[in-house]
Amino acid sequence: MKKRNLLSENLKAYQKSQQLSLMEFSEELDIPKSTLRAILRDGNTTLETAIHISEHMGVGLDALVYDTHFSDKQFIIKHIDQSGKWIAEFPGEKKEAIAALLAEIWLEISR
Repeated sequence: MKKRNLLSENLKAYQKSQQLSLMEFSEELDIPKSTLRAILRDGNTTLETAIHISEHMGVGLDALVYDTHFSDKQFIIKHIDQSGKWIAEFPGEKKEAIAALLAEIWLEISR
């Protein structure tokens, strides 16, 4: 079975989830805006640039290039991140139970 290169789609999903402009995203990735624009257009780049991007995003290269659930995972991560303050207000036992469940979710989505 041939794997489909999802680099462009996954980068677009990440950019959207973080609400970043092209300039902000290129600065976060530490690559020229023109390079990022080309990658977003067709998903092609050098291996060196793809590795550089994955390292700056803190995401495995395989996930960035081939994970068909990447955008769903980004959605979940963003909302878990945003709910941190709300969870912090729970009493100790409930907070620990929620933290344990979130740890399980995190392990599942990072595979």
